[in-house]
Amino acid sequence: MKEKRRTIAAIGLITVLLLALGAAGSAKNEKAALKRESQEAASSLPAKKEAVTETSEEALTEISLTPEEKELLDQLTEQMERGDLEAAARTLNGYQIPWKEFPYMYDKTAMKAEVSDGKGLVFIKASTVFYGDFADGSPQGNCTALQVLELEEGKRYDYSFGTWDQGKMTGEGESGYNYYDGVTEDVTKTNIKKGTFQKDLMEGAVTYTSINAAGEETTWQFDVQGGVIVPDDKWIKETDSSGAVVYRLMAEGAEVHAYTLSESAMGESRWKNLIVYENWKAGGF
Repeated sequence: MKEKRRTIAAIGLITVLLLALGAAGSAKNEKAALKRESQEAASSLPAKKEAVTETSEEALTEISLTPEEKELLDQLTEQMERGDLEAAARTLNGYQIPWKEFPYMYDKTAMKAEVSDGKGLVFIKASTVFYGDFADGSPQGNCTALQVLELEEGKRYDYSFGTWDQGKMTGEGESGYNYYDGVTEDVTKTNIKKGTFQKDLMEGAVTYTSINAAGEETTWQFDVQGGVIVPDDKWIKETDSSGAVVYRLMAEGAEVHAYTLSESAMGESRWKNLIVYENWKAGGF
């Protein structure tokens, strides 16, 4: 009888232990399940965070403008559009551009830190702006480039306008410079190069015009290949007082004016677009 009681007690103890172990296992499994659920929920967080960051970056591409800045950009756009480059140069030179990283594009509605397809102003640096048609981040079609400089002899702007293809002048166009403040009669006030461009270099017939501060205009015509002069019988090869070889070309209709170049200068690729547009990516490199 006593042995039977011991057997029953042992069975009861084992039952209690099994129940306790089962409860612990259930609790452990429940904790594991909760941990798995927590991990699965957490795994979705990076994607959500990345999406929020991307949206924020998109919002940051548009730059806030003050009323004064918008007025300046609208004025500059209007001046470039009508081809008044001197007025545009004065506007650009007279304003301290607050933006430090380039390029920026203004399309009459907003200023953005990217170059999108369409028409607008594109700043590639504080002193240099392009206006016209853009595609794939570069000038494509009709475009005008303007750069302002402050030199010892006076204030000057360089310019280029015409047809562009994939960011390079290609087709009929013009490039040159103009001193609009501070020059004397000793300095060429305006320099104009007209002709056909091929990937920023002039090709074929060139009309070169020089205007001094008194307004006297002198014009020469000659041929170039890949931006280098191709001399013909109109060029006079002679030796100067130092014994160096020089080439002279008399002006059209004005035999008293000669365009003179050294032998080395004749071989230089100097007939080209003065304002090269880098192939900027949207948002800059």
